[in-house]
Amino acid sequence: RDSSTSRGLGDVYKRQITDYIKFVFPMLVLYILFFIFPLFQTIGYSFTDYNGINPRKEFTGLTNYVDVFQDKWFYNSMLFTGKSVILMILLANVLGFLLALALNTKIKSRNILRAIVFCPFVFNNVTVGFIWQFLLGRFMTDLYPLTGWKVFNIGWLSDSSLVLYSVVFVKLWQSIGYFMVIYLAGLQLLPQDPLEAAVLDGCTGIKMIRYITIPLMKPTAFVCIFLAITESLNMFPLIMSLTNGGPGHASENISLYIYNEAFKSHRMGYASALAVILTIIMTIIAGLQMKLTREDAG
Repeated sequence: RDSSTSRGLGDVYKRQITDYIKFVFPMLVLYILFFIFPLFQTIGYSFTDYNGINPRKEFTGLTNYVDVFQDKWFYNSMLFTGKSVILMILLANVLGFLLALALNTKIKSRNILRAIVFCPFVFNNVTVGFIWQFLLGRFMTDLYPLTGWKVFNIGWLSDSSLVLYSVVFVKLWQSIGYFMVIYLAGLQLLPQDPLEAAVLDGCTGIKMIRYITIPLMKPTAFVCIFLAITESLNMFPLIMSLTNGGPGHASENISLYIYNEAFKSHRMGYASALAVILTIIMTIIAGLQMKLTREDAG
């Protein structure tokens, strides 16, 4: 009996090892090749004066990191990134929740309306950027002589005081359906007992939303908040096709600034230092997300 048990355990271990070799090991190799190795390579470049062209590079120590914190354009790009993140968190979650509430009711053609709202999320960032570059630029310029409306004579992409809001608006237009779907799923998964009890107690309308629905939607809101942060930090293709960081550096976020330093200014070592700093910031945000999610689940 002992020998048969040990043979059975041996077969289980063999199957586990086989499964690891078949499924886990290939993904581990890809993860090392396309994430771990480039990460350490980038860290290594950040301590050199590598320009991305000449293979010869000289070790410069912490010079690049010191230069980063003395660079006004770094602070400019971080400020633009921070503002866009805050605006996306507020607008995407509020509007996404309101749209979900509206399209969770039994109205005619609600499925068609949901599809229409979600449709822009299917388009890639570059396509969206070129579409809105045309709409906010040449199309509005052509409409102004025909209508005389001042709204068509505003430089939405050429005015440094407005370009932030234009970029966020375009990103919001693209991704609002995504947040709506997540909130819609959260609304449909709410437990019915508290809602029915609230109705019996006379809690309806706005009071129902404020005191019952919103507290129950807290886990979904946490997910959407951090998704909004991710969407804001992934606006590099959109900004590059929409404004290319202009006018001047007014719409240059941190990702676009890193790209410009690496491939336009040929300061690959300096761009690597910027990328390392951005990675540290993103790691802190991810750790905060995991901590808050764990506390909320507990």
